[in-house]
Amino acid sequence: MNATPYRSLLWDAVAEGERLPGFGYELSMLRLVAFVRATGLYDYVHHDPEYARAVGIKDAFAATPHIGGLFCRAVTDWTGPSGMIRRIEFRMTGQCLRNDMLAVSGQVTRKHRADDGTGLIDVELNIATQDAPSVAAAKVTVALPSADGHYPATVRERDPADVILPNDDMPDFARARLDEIRQGNWEPRDPLLASDIHLWCEALEDWNPLYWDAEFAAASPVGGIVSPPIGLFFGAGSGLVVGLGHLKPGAIVPEPIVRDLHGIELMSALRQELIRGGVPFPPPDCPETVVTNAVYNFYRPLRVGDTLRTEQRLATCSQLRKTRLGEGYFTAGENLLYNQNGELVRTTLLNLFCYRSQ
Repeated sequence: MNATPYRSLLWDAVAEGERLPGFGYELSMLRLVAFVRATGLYDYVHHDPEYARAVGIKDAFAATPHIGGLFCRAVTDWTGPSGMIRRIEFRMTGQCLRNDMLAVSGQVTRKHRADDGTGLIDVELNIATQDAPSVAAAKVTVALPSADGHYPATVRERDPADVILPNDDMPDFARARLDEIRQGNWEPRDPLLASDIHLWCEALEDWNPLYWDAEFAAASPVGGIVSPPIGLFFGAGSGLVVGLGHLKPGAIVPEPIVRDLHGIELMSALRQELIRGGVPFPPPDCPETVVTNAVYNFYRPLRVGDTLRTEQRLATCSQLRKTRLGEGYFTAGENLLYNQNGELVRTTLLNLFCYRSQ
């Protein structure tokens, strides 16, 4: 892969303590809208400043996968297309607001080998804004080829250590749901197109050639164009949950539209339906939700032509806690995403605080 116009990094050339080049990213309204266009994630707080302010947020802000995508871009901008991200864990300590200037930086913290000899690099990353030294932080593990000819496998099995076990003090209402498997969103339902991936690349300015250069990708170990590891593609029809396309013959009209609600009242009611898709096992009497951190593990690429179905399960749930936001429960819900062949592509663990306002 080094005999190409694209620079690729070898594991041997990396030193612990090395700093990544990083980049700046202006979170303009255009980029927020471009992310909605690419993903089909229509949550109003990520693209409608007026609605965001109406629900107590300073302005429209970047969604969780938008932040995760920027962290992944920082790693593969540095490694080149040879870098295969295996895991990312990130936490938002603030919000990346519309018109913020984001500064994405990183540093190598560990250089090691997996049991099979694959060269691994651990990187810590940070996003700062003009107003705060850190609004999000991440830890990423990326596999790299080494000078001895060892190239990272593009497919791997799930490590038993990746499985999250339930906590011993889980409340009874949550423990009763441990064996439930909920069918979640398709991401996407229709076969993924190269143009879908290109829209993601435009929104994040992520131009790894594996995501768009068909000739290069076909000759690479992945064998064709693939999605960025954290890429999210709800696809056509995903806007119905917020009312887009409800006049289509046969469409299931959202209940708030049937009730003839309008304006902020309509948007708030529709958003509750949207949130329910991401919080499949809500604790009782806890209508509000914030993401505290997210963990993604990657097992095989999402390819052009693939579809993804989601299985959701409850992993952990705390006892009732009181915070400055209100009383509620810290929960962890796991999404397992399988392609059309039943192969595990990735897992997503979202740690949430589900609460009722004081």
